[in-house]
Amino acid sequence: MKSPVLSWLGRAFFAGLLAFVLLCLFCALYFNIPVHFENPTGATEYKYEPGRFYSRGTEGFGAGRVNNDGFNNLRDYTPGEEIDLLLMGSSHTEGFCIFQVDNAANLLNEFFAGEKYTYNIGMAGHTFLYAVKRLDKALETYRPRDAVIFELATLSYDPAAMDAATDGSLPDIPSHSGGLLTALQKLPYLRLLYTKYFKGTNEAVAAAAVSAAPVTREAYEAALARLLEKTGELCAAHGVKGILVYTPTVQPDAAGHGVTDARPGEREAFARLCAENGLVFLDLTEENIAAMEEDGALPFGFANTAPGEGHINSLGHRIFAEGVYAHLTGEGA
Repeated sequence: MKSPVLSWLGRAFFAGLLAFVLLCLFCALYFNIPVHFENPTGATEYKYEPGRFYSRGTEGFGAGRVNNDGFNNLRDYTPGEEIDLLLMGSSHTEGFCIFQVDNAANLLNEFFAGEKYTYNIGMAGHTFLYAVKRLDKALETYRPRDAVIFELATLSYDPAAMDAATDGSLPDIPSHSGGLLTALQKLPYLRLLYTKYFKGTNEAVAAAAVSAAPVTREAYEAALARLLEKTGELCAAHGVKGILVYTPTVQPDAAGHGVTDARPGEREAFARLCAENGLVFLDLTEENIAAMEEDGALPFGFANTAPGEGHINSLGHRIFAEGVYAHLTGEGA
């Protein structure tokens, strides 16, 4: 005679297994982020498994396919192909929260209509400091002919972290992959649970690059000067223009005017020190504020998140692309 307890446990097990399978099927469209691995070229800390479908519905909604090089581009990459503009940045630039066609890199390619080609190696966690840390290898790998474009969503970097990026000692962002870990990360529901409740290493490393505590202006500007001097030297050594694009979040103040979280003097310091080191500081603060005050739209945030917070949305990507295009051509998009 079959034990009632064993019968119940069997039914519970198969019910749980069925629920898990259904949740994974749902998350295949709702939250399906490819596994990332250490980048052998050194152009970034890591890159995604090539050719993988991705989707993300936890913040906005984006879907597409990672190219054969492990980055979010519509076109596959052929080693040695001509790239005019190399786009480097964080998860904002990576653009998993929007559809691929709305990404700033793709918009730039549309604006230039074949005259110039932009290649995006934006990757989650890769703040400006990580871009500088990896800049030499990135320029060596992709050899852009005209410019390297950096996305900056903040200017409030910690002086010690800036110095670490300058001397190359900024901590690596680890990739937790290989064997069982890779297999588990390929189950979309487990990946969602991990991201929501347990993930912290990558964010902690990246957050260490941003200053939460007040610092003296002298210490900030001295470290920034060393960082931008290195950036300018690397760009000059590879024969490209360095364009730093500041695209800040915007929120309304008590009077309804758009404000950002930039600290006093940061924008001015970046503009001055970029000019001194042969770099371009493209400040999109006024464009982002105008979008809010004149059009009632925010360049960050989505319908399923808090307004004006989180990742850059499709409007923000368009403002970014239009700003870069206008700078490079002297005309609007």
